[in-house]
Amino acid sequence: MGAAVMIGVRTLPDAETGDVDPLGAVVALTALAVGLWAGYLSLRTLRWQETNVTDAAARLVLAVRKAERDARWQLLGGYDRTINVDFEFRPALSHNARFAAPAGNLEQVVGYYKAIRPGRMVITGAPGAGKTVLAVELILGLLETRTAEDPVPVRLSASSWNASRPVEAWLVEHLVEAYRLPLATAEALVTARMVLPVIDGLDEMDPDPQPGYDSRTAQALRALNTYQTDRIKADLVLTCRSGQYQALEAIRVWAEDAAQVQIRPVSPGHATQFIYRRVSDPSRWQKVLDTITSDPGGALAEGLSTPWRLTLAVTVYEHRDPRTGAYLRNPEDLIDRARHTAAAVRDHLLGLFIPAVTEIHQPRDGSAYDPEQVRAWLTVMASYLNDNATKSRTLGGRPLSGTDIVLHELWPVAGVHRPRALSVGFVAIVWLIATPLLLIQVPIGFSPRQLLGAGVPTALVLIVTWRTWATVWPQPTRADLGQLRTPTGRRRLTAGLAVGLVLGLVFGLVFGLVFGVGFGVVGGLAVWLTIGAAFGLMAGLLLGLMVLGEAGITDPRQIVRSDLVFGLGIGIAFGLPAGLPTWLAGGRTFALVLGPAVGLMIWLAIGPAGVRYIGLLLCTRKFTARWLPWRLGAFLDWCYMAGLVRKAGIAYQFRHRELQDYLHSTKPSGRHAAAPRPQRNRSVPDPRQDGRSTAGTKGE
Repeated sequence: MGAAVMIGVRTLPDAETGDVDPLGAVVALTALAVGLWAGYLSLRTLRWQETNVTDAAARLVLAVRKAERDARWQLLGGYDRTINVDFEFRPALSHNARFAAPAGNLEQVVGYYKAIRPGRMVITGAPGAGKTVLAVELILGLLETRTAEDPVPVRLSASSWNASRPVEAWLVEHLVEAYRLPLATAEALVTARMVLPVIDGLDEMDPDPQPGYDSRTAQALRALNTYQTDRIKADLVLTCRSGQYQALEAIRVWAEDAAQVQIRPVSPGHATQFIYRRVSDPSRWQKVLDTITSDPGGALAEGLSTPWRLTLAVTVYEHRDPRTGAYLRNPEDLIDRARHTAAAVRDHLLGLFIPAVTEIHQPRDGSAYDPEQVRAWLTVMASYLNDNATKSRTLGGRPLSGTDIVLHELWPVAGVHRPRALSVGFVAIVWLIATPLLLIQVPIGFSPRQLLGAGVPTALVLIVTWRTWATVWPQPTRADLGQLRTPTGRRRLTAGLAVGLVLGLVFGLVFGLVFGVGFGVVGGLAVWLTIGAAFGLMAGLLLGLMVLGEAGITDPRQIVRSDLVFGLGIGIAFGLPAGLPTWLAGGRTFALVLGPAVGLMIWLAIGPAGVRYIGLLLCTRKFTARWLPWRLGAFLDWCYMAGLVRKAGIAYQFRHRELQDYLHSTKPSGRHAAAPRPQRNRSVPDPRQDGRSTAGTKGE
């Protein structure tokens, strides 16, 4: 209030009595101060609401359960039956968890984990051994038996963690991004240790299969060893490949006070049981089962010794013609492949995987993806991820992920500079068009009005241009309009509107002082309403983000959409008051140029993450070295439904690292190796007499 009075005392003496009402101005400024103070108090109050950790944890349970159920279904290839893999306890040299049993299996994993003290477990195994599936089973089992005092298990991708950051900060960020929790709620849950971190893929933090003492993996383990609850180490679960974990143990780095369990290879008995439960006609698989049973150490048994490979085999060889029901491939082909090596079996299955799932899962809109095109697009992303991993690439102080496909952070696929330069180009195009149109509408001079009219847009352009280029990793904005359907959300919006309208009134008075009474009355009213609504909506949305009623899962595509919509909405809200007063005062041509130009500037400034994503799409067209589909988000979502990728929080990941490595190692040569555009209503190839289709012969 004191600041408002000082502004009035210093400003109003210079105004003439006929131009503005001094008393009204003082009242408006006083109301502004009161409104801002009330808004500040409301913000403090709302920040500490919804921090009851018991209630917040109960809401988080619902979101985590849904996410992990979907993940389990997708990891199992659209089935509900798992392989009951066995695991054995592998003690470290020292600092092991107490009460760890010598062995266990997937069905017993919840009881096994609850028995150890403290609750710290490391799940290791060979590639494809089922580490993630075992972790998901543990999460769902813990949620089913959870009491109000138990922490909520939350799965995170290890590759998304910069180990130089505290564990707590990483957990909070994940809860906010992946589950849409308010910041205050996430901080309260993490501080109270009501979140059990299940960190998946520790081995994916480094490309080296023998990580050293200064590797990201070793740094992460040392950080996790300092993560405590009161006087003991905090509970957690890790997954890591056996080879990498053993290399870390060799340099005396491991998860202290934890029970390391190692998943055993799938036995012929378990493989037979799995095949019988998953296939329609077990007799087609009998020779394969007889071979792995009679020769458990052979290439075929080794090639099918993991749940991932068995799932691949079932997906590929249970593929049927949708018209006739005939099987398109014969499982006995696996025996021929096994005459070479287990790696030949692996590559054979991976080569047939994309054609099989592409034929089985086609988009519902009537279009059709070509298997070779799907493979080409996925190869672009696989090569980008593998380059990040093998070269340890960093950008803007952040290591580029070797596993995570995050849409608003994928722009380096097109190069370090091109998407950023394209964003700057958007700004230049707007003002190259707007500036000549504006100049022909106004006389050139140096009056205060002309200087203000030219200086403000120029400063805005410079600020937006600098911010667009200098911000390497723009943070996406988010607006949850769903909150407006609740009474609390509507009250929040009303409070924001009240504060915003006061701000709008003050802007109107300023216009009146500068441009005269007539312009101030008409323009001030327009600015009051439009700016007031804009600030009110923005305040209501921002307050709502801090106190959401329910936790929810963030769709990886929703982040870009929300960023673009929020930026565009705020741009429109600011473009209207920039052009409407001029329109009402008679300068319609000027208003038609100024309003959209200002709105676009605000949009480019508010929604930089979405704009950067648009730059990525423009830089990865068919004529480029790295062609990606224009509807990249829709394509990745289809890949998720087809089982080619999985979701990990706000990121997509390849279904298995073997698939990512295979695509990278077998990528086609040439600059434009991508296949034709999607076809419509493409027919499925007729099966051959030996049970193999033309689709199956590609990519082997």
